[in-house]
Amino acid sequence: MSVPITPKDAAPAPLPLRERQRVALRAEIQQAALRLFAAEGFDNVTTEAIAGEVGISPSTFFRHVPSKDHLLLGATERGRARIVANFRMRPVDEDVADSLAAAILARTSQFVDDDETLELWRRAMASAPVELRRASLLSRDESDELIDAVAARLKDADVASDMRAGVLVRSAVAAVEYAYEWWLTYGQSESLHALTAQALDQVSRGLAGPTPRRRRRT
Repeated sequence: MSVPITPKDAAPAPLPLRERQRVALRAEIQQAALRLFAAEGFDNVTTEAIAGEVGISPSTFFRHVPSKDHLLLGATERGRARIVANFRMRPVDEDVADSLAAAILARTSQFVDDDETLELWRRAMASAPVELRRASLLSRDESDELIDAVAARLKDADVASDMRAGVLVRSAVAAVEYAYEWWLTYGQSESLHALTAQALDQVSRGLAGPTPRRRRRT
């Protein structure tokens, strides 16, 4: 799961001038689309309307953006692979659950200072059909890669015979995705990053809780 592209995170330096112009135009197209989606509803906005808002032709629009859906969903896929890389960079002596939470929060922290765009994206996404509002924090391949990385950090853990790594990753991912749905649906005053941190903390405390006693057989 991720959020819309903005000029400040869209153009890592150094880039050639032409590429910087392309990045800036893509960001302008997306911002215009988000404004229209939030104001009029996703289904009521055409690609022609978005192009007109930016002052470009429909053909130019499609040279930069593959589809209207991509303006909402394409951004959610950017940076997902960084979560796995972030986890691998955590200290090996750090608690695995803490490393996993830190890896995820490093991703959501990128948007802490961009509340205006994030709120615009939330309203735009909330106006979209249900099937478009669903967002996955990780793809299946990325999830499997993260499970393998977590298993490597756990003592004597083998994903073929030990469920701990998979349970930890899947629980964290489910918590983060629910925090996103909560934020999207209810428009909480708290940021997506803060809600994500709360969700991960609740999962961590739940998994670290005492093991229930088994009932004695009678």
